[in-house]
Order: sequence, then structure tokens, then C-alpha cells
Amino acid sequence: MTLNLSYGDLGDACAAAHALDLVGDRWSLLIVRELMFGPRRAPDLRSSLVGIEPEELNDRLQFLEHAGVVVETELGYITKTTAYALTDWGRDLEKILSALSLWALEGSARYPVPSTGMTPSGVMVAMRTMVPPQSVTTQRPIRASWKLSDARCPEVEQQQFRLDWNEYVFDLDVGDLPGADVRVTGDSTAWAGVALLGHSLDEAVVQGALEFEGDRAALDRVLLVFSDAMAAVG
Repeated sequence: MTLNLSYGDLGDACAAAHALDLVGDRWSLLIVRELMFGPRRAPDLRSSLVGIEPEELNDRLQFLEHAGVVVETELGYITKTTAYALTDWGRDLEKILSALSLWALEGSARYPVPSTGMTPSGVMVAMRTMVPPQSVTTQRPIRASWKLSDARCPEVEQQQFRLDWNEYVFDLDVGDLPGADVRVTGDSTAWAGVALLGHSLDEAVVQGALEFEGDRAALDRVLLVFSDAMAAVG
């Protein structure tokens, strides 16, 4: 698959222009965001990317595979299911997503960032953006886990994430965490509101959008960090 007319064809040899040829359309970086925590099936990607047409998703996946950003893989050991995963080069795009997010937040007084919905992968990428590992210290380690689903896409399975946070590292990634101090379950948009927008955790629980079990104090400490991080760029 080739580009119809690239910036290079137009005489622009800038590397940033070349990058825009590869991932500068409306959907490519959002596909990358949804793959940041592991392989996903095309139907799940289509459900998470509200508004994308099946043909358009297929076209973008083919192009990103041709470009070396994603690779086709299989899920399951017995019943093989086709899925897509990021290459190492594709995962490097998280730096771009983070930079774009921070840039948008810095200009939110003029052009507010929408708060209508976030996917599980979207909110977790945002959390990693707001608290870079090298800047985080804590005197008391925190181990937390989340099982998040998108209420807008009930057919898509929950995604599980874990946070292992101590004075040396802030490790937020996909997967379970046995012995976690606190476990959160519920809607990804509701969690985004609580973690990033200052919404009330208790109100989200009362409304049934979120549940948690374990150490409330540990969860409050997590929320305080993100509250401070958001205030610093707001």
C-alpha cells in the first residue's frame, strides 16, 4: 500500500512532514492509542473508535502494517483470532500522544479538551502522560489495579491494568496485580473524570459507575498525584 501524494512528492523533505504522511490522518494515532496496552481485534478497535467506518479502519490497519507501525498477530492458543499489535517503533508513538495531550491541555483555556468519553486505553495512556515515571517519588509503595470497560461499547471486554508505584518507579501497564492494595472496577469515562477532572469518587460509586475494594487511603493518594499533575498544566 502506498501514499497517493506525500509531502515528499510535493517537495517537502521535513521528517515531521514524513511522520504526518504516516500517522497524521484522523484515525491512525487513535488506533495506536488503543493498541498501546496490547493486541486488539479489529471489531474491538472499531467499537472503541466511535465514528470510524469498517472500511476505513481496515484501510488504516493495512497502511500502518505496511509502514511498520503495527503487525498482524493471533490471540488464543486453541481458537486462533486475528488481532493487531504495535511494533517497537509503533510503541514509541506514545511519546507523541503524550506530547499532543500536554499541548492540548496547556491551551485548554481557549479550546477546552472535551470530556464526553474516554476508552480504557485512552485514560491509562493519559495517566502515564500526567505522571512520567522519572518524576514520581513516594515514601509508601502503592499497588493498584483496574478493570475498566467503556459504557458506550458494552460488547467490548473489560481491560485490566495494574500500577506498581514506589520511590523508584511508576509502572502502569496492562495485566493483573496479585495482592493489590486497592482494586477499581467500572466505566473508563467515570474513572477518567475522577482521576483527571476532579470528579467525586464517592459520587461515581453511588451512581454505580465505579466500585472499589481495598485501601481507600491508597486510592486517595493516587488521585492526589493526578490532581496535582493536572493543576500543573491546567
